[in-house]
Amino acid sequence: MKEIIFSLFVTLFLISPIVETNSFAQEDRYQVVIEESFYVVKPENKDKFLEIYKGKIYPFWNEMKKMGLIDGDIKMYSQRLHTLEPRWTFKTIIRFKNYNAIDTWLKKRDEVFDKLFPNAGGYQSVSKEISEITEEHWDEFIREIPLKK
Repeated sequence: MKEIIFSLFVTLFLISPIVETNSFAQEDRYQVVIEESFYVVKPENKDKFLEIYKGKIYPFWNEMKKMGLIDGDIKMYSQRLHTLEPRWTFKTIIRFKNYNAIDTWLKKRDEVFDKLFPNAGGYQSVSKEISEITEEHWDEFIREIPLKK
């Protein structure tokens, strides 16, 4: 009987870190903050928008990823078939590791942007450039809900 209890204790002791790690992994999934940014751009400004995004904004987000603030790839989408509402031209998705990563991004964005593009006039300058060719823009912060138990 003592051997069975001892074996059970050892088994539970060895398995508990695995169970604990798995529960932390589940918790981490709730920590991720997904930012979806929507842009409505006139057809004549689409190429300019993509030029700015690919040339300055995408490299900027890649630098944030290198800093460990972003989880996953930086993605951009366009609608295959246009819906009535909401109407948007481009959607970008950034997966922040957690809310602390968003705070760090806000604190570091000017410094990082200026390091990448020293003569570009700063992060606000490229934001202004995008807003000048964008009719409408909005962000949605969402989180993933795991469906598997």
